[in-house]
Formats: sequence, structure tokens, C-alpha cells
Amino acid sequence: MTGKLSAQNKIYLVSVVWLAVVFLMFNLGFKFLDSSNKKTREKIQEQTKEEAVLINEKESYDSAKKDLDELKARAIQPEEFFSKDITLVNEIKFLEELGSQYGVKLNLSGLSGTVKTAPKAKTQSDIVIAPYGINVSGSFPNVLAFLEHMENLPFLTQLTGFSLSAAGGKDVVLNMLANFYLER
Repeated sequence: MTGKLSAQNKIYLVSVVWLAVVFLMFNLGFKFLDSSNKKTREKIQEQTKEEAVLINEKESYDSAKKDLDELKARAIQPEEFFSKDITLVNEIKFLEELGSQYGVKLNLSGLSGTVKTAPKAKTQSDIVIAPYGINVSGSFPNVLAFLEHMENLPFLTQLTGFSLSAAGGKDVVLNMLANFYLER
């Protein structure tokens, strides 16, 4: 054989090259493509979570804007906003049920006295402040969901202090100081 390859040798050579390409694809190419797909899936999951948060924030904003527009249209009466002494128990129950709903451990502290002994709020009306502490512990997503729901309570409460810390494992502890507003 002087310089030309026979048809049989050409077939062998093409077969060897094809097998080498297949071997490289299975050992290198597909692994590279799989890792690229995995990174893309992770980015999509992160963006989906961010989208859900943004949608919730937009809905909350739209709801607050709608509420403000409704309030601008009518005279605001304090009795529509503030609790009476008898409903304080219901507000506490609501917070406890909210903690149960989100699977977090909830402890209220610092509530004492009556509406008659509570300090007066800085208002012209007979509204008083009932300060309290709230301790919430659980997984970070559950504690965050609880905190987000507290932004839309059916009664007024004002957060005056806030701290979040790790509690070991995947749990966190949220400590808040807040005020219930009550009508005398």
C-alpha cells in the first residue's frame, strides 16, 4: 500500500473517530451540559421566588393604596380603628392563632393592668397604649411569613423594637416590642 487508504480502512478510521466523539460527549460534553442546565434551573428557581415576593409586595401596596383612597373619601372616626378593652383578648387570640397557622412558637409578655391604668397615647382622644413584648421562634421562612402577616393585622399595633437572631440549627428568634391601642 503506497499512499491510498482502502475503503475498508477508511470505514475503520471513520468508525474510530465516531467512537472517540461519542466517548468524549458521554464523558465530557453531557456532564458540561448537565452542570449548565443545573445552574440555569437554580437561577430560574431564585427568580421565581423573587417574583413571588415582588407580586406579594405589589398586592400589599395596591391594597394599602386602595384602603387609603377609601379613607380619603370619608371622615375617619377613631372608633373604627381602635380596639375596646374587651377586644384585647380577641387580639391576643388572633396573634396566637397566627403563630399556630405559621407553625411558630409564640410568647406574649408584658401585658398588665387595665384600660383605666394604661398610659394615655399622644392624642386628643381617650386612646391608651398597652405595651407588650412578643417572642416568635421557628424556621426562618415561617417567622418571616408571620412577620409579613403582622403588617396587615385587623387591629392597630405599633412595633417599637425589633431583633432577629439565630437560635441554633435552622431556627431563628424574633423579639419585638409593640403597643396595642385601646379606646378608654
